[in-house]
Amino acid sequence: MIVEDPCAKDEADFLVAKMPGGIVALTPISADANKACAAGIIDYEEWQVIGGSIMVDPRLADDLICRLQEDGFTVAEE
Repeated sequence: MIVEDPCAKDEADFLVAKMPGGIVALTPISADANKACAAGIIDYEEWQVIGGSIMVDPRLADDLICRLQEDGFTVAEE
């Protein structure tokens, strides 16, 4: 579940945005989220990163978001 409260964006660890063509952009915005990405918590290839966001197949995005939230991260929709 993605946080709907617009004020929560300031406190979120990750922002999610649906891109043209259906791709989902997952952007780490907190220090903890950036550390998690660097530590390999999210498995992705370098070619999936555009402008600091990880591009995710929409079929996998919901599961990834749920797993991030289970690990204690907050996710907000951009």
